[in-house]
Amino acid sequence: MEINFCLAYYVAMDHTAIVAEGGGQRGIYTAGVLDAFHHFGFNPFTMGLGVSAGAQNLLSFFLDQPGYARRAIEDLTNAPGFFVPYRWVGEQGIVDLDSYFARSLNDPDYLLPYQRITKIQKQRRLYFVATDMETLEPIYLEPDESTVVDGLKASSAIPFLYKPGVPFGGRTLVDGGIADPIPVKRAVEQGAKRIIVIRTSSNNTDSSWRHRLEQFRKIRVLPTQLLKMLECHEAAQKEALQFIEHHQADIDIVTVKPETPLRSQVFASRSEDLVTDYKIGWYDGAQTVAALDNWKTDLTPKEYLEVTT
Repeated sequence: MEINFCLAYYVAMDHTAIVAEGGGQRGIYTAGVLDAFHHFGFNPFTMGLGVSAGAQNLLSFFLDQPGYARRAIEDLTNAPGFFVPYRWVGEQGIVDLDSYFARSLNDPDYLLPYQRITKIQKQRRLYFVATDMETLEPIYLEPDESTVVDGLKASSAIPFLYKPGVPFGGRTLVDGGIADPIPVKRAVEQGAKRIIVIRTSSNNTDSSWRHRLEQFRKIRVLPTQLLKMLECHEAAQKEALQFIEHHQADIDIVTVKPETPLRSQVFASRSEDLVTDYKIGWYDGAQTVAALDNWKTDLTPKEYLEVTT
């Protein structure tokens, strides 16, 4: 495990945020970290910002559903028809997000209590990061019961793999990893003074979004718009990492990431690799809890908000 600390002075009552990077099936690592947090009762967070698979993981965590994200990744993203590399002709696309989220709404084995999100938002702030397909600017969605599924889908909609994009508020939205893959700056702008960042990449040059596009590159030449999106993503990732490095004087930032590259792929991972990466994430999450015992507070997020608003 690698836990990087940017240590700074903080006041115990400041907002504590958690930021979760995307990564497709590599999000199984994040699922392990968050399940360990739940197991040890570590949840000082008043704010969460998730990108793609990170958004799905944080929603499960905020809804108090340990184990759900792991099962969704192990089962639903490996279900027949979810990822079909040569299904690029037609509206369904290579990645079938519609069927994936339909099962979280209709399949008794995979239901999520989405109806609780409005209540959760009164106690904490949860944001899903998406990207405006036309302008390539980041869009920070604050979902409620009526928008949560579309928000998750928008944050996860990889262009040309999930072809249509997601209509939302007069825009067409796609994967948040394009415009803001590690939304630490946004967390600070929203008042965070302590931040845990969960990454699925083991180093600062690796890009899970680039790995996703490699699936498309195997099939055909990348369209010009997709190349622009890749450039936008890499510039945004560089900016985020520089922001973390340059703000260690005024913010506590803990980055939790695997020491070596995960065995899982963005898609089409072997089951044994998913199991291994989940266990690594759980171990790293437990180590993080042990290292951050002083982050715990006697106030619940709801009590914190009542005191500070």
